[in-house]
Amino acid sequence: MCNDGQSLNICDLNEDVLEHIFQYLHLPDLDRAARVCRKFYSTINCYVFAKLSAKLLLTGHQRKSSNSFRLSRDVIDFSYRKRMHLFENWRYGRYRESQLFHHRTIYFSQVVLEKRWLYMTHRGQLRAHERVPKDYMVKNRPSWAVGREKDPDISWVVKQRQVLFGGRMDGTCFVQDQANQCYSQQRLEDDVITAVDFEGDLYICSTKSSCTSFWRGTVEFGDRRLTLMRRLDEPYQTVKLCPDEGKLLAVGKYHDRSKGALRVIDVESGTTSKLDSPSKAVYQLVWRDSNTILTGNFDTTMRMVDIRTACDVAIWTDPYDASVYCLEYDGAYAVLCGMKHNFRVNLYDIRVPKRCVQMYFPSNKFSQYSPVHSLAADSSQLFVVTDHDLRILNFNAHGTETKDYTWDLNKWLY
Repeated sequence: MCNDGQSLNICDLNEDVLEHIFQYLHLPDLDRAARVCRKFYSTINCYVFAKLSAKLLLTGHQRKSSNSFRLSRDVIDFSYRKRMHLFENWRYGRYRESQLFHHRTIYFSQVVLEKRWLYMTHRGQLRAHERVPKDYMVKNRPSWAVGREKDPDISWVVKQRQVLFGGRMDGTCFVQDQANQCYSQQRLEDDVITAVDFEGDLYICSTKSSCTSFWRGTVEFGDRRLTLMRRLDEPYQTVKLCPDEGKLLAVGKYHDRSKGALRVIDVESGTTSKLDSPSKAVYQLVWRDSNTILTGNFDTTMRMVDIRTACDVAIWTDPYDASVYCLEYDGAYAVLCGMKHNFRVNLYDIRVPKRCVQMYFPSNKFSQYSPVHSLAADSSQLFVVTDHDLRILNFNAHGTETKDYTWDLNKWLY
């Protein structure tokens, strides 16, 4: 009761008090309360749902990594409440599967995902497919393309801002500058290029069996040319420049008998340091931040390595003893791992060591043994590249079947 004898309506309370009250409600009650009035809806959405959805795997909107751009990848701007619903779908395996770009001949494609575009390699051609918020959410016909299919296959491609940099199986590399509408191609090596990366005007190229080279990019008369700076006599399977101005280069060897496949190279001096993360082969790596690396390994593990201590911080082992072929990091707490067999993708939470959150098995329409060659994801979609096609798992679909494999994971853990 108020001092003047009049009753106090709950709608008259300020937002701070309402927020404190709403924190004690369960999710179904919050949904009902949000429909009472505009004030309740605004308070619950801006304070309660925003806090509950901030740190969710894949759909959360709080990012630890400064170089993360996941929020700009979503083709649809989801509300905080919708993000919570999408997380439940990721957690329990509720999705609708689509298949695009089927080809009988086996070749390995790479994908790069943005808000408006999906970039995908098709043998020697790089295609840009527009994303739309309906149907399959990706147009079959590309809006534009780089190169021709009969060109040597593209082995790796990366994109930063408006520049695409790719390497081919015949040792040539190409740079596509979308801002200036210019394309340049140059032979850098006489070997198969396995990995490329760049930061600013620094370009990195590694081959299958000979070397890793550092190049400086310059623009002359509208044509981008690469000039050799340094060449190291060590080939690597994967390379990635540190997001902190590219001062360090993390590299992983395809095979190392001494189990020292993971290394870090100082870009300025060319000095190579081995990290104490025992693995015979590193298939792909990503920087979590300027001090931490996530690696996908031949020995069926995904590892988090701190370069300051030069050793493993945490290790996740695949329940079915399959190698990790590729990685996708969401910039906060979720890591998706593409596995060697059965198109399988594992979801891990880096806050919970040794535990797999969920596994996704796309349908085996053509071959059940295909590995996952490349991964890309946003808050609602997972793009999986197999031997013969691209699979899209849409977690924003309604009326889908639940494919929850956590019961088997719990049996394996305990």
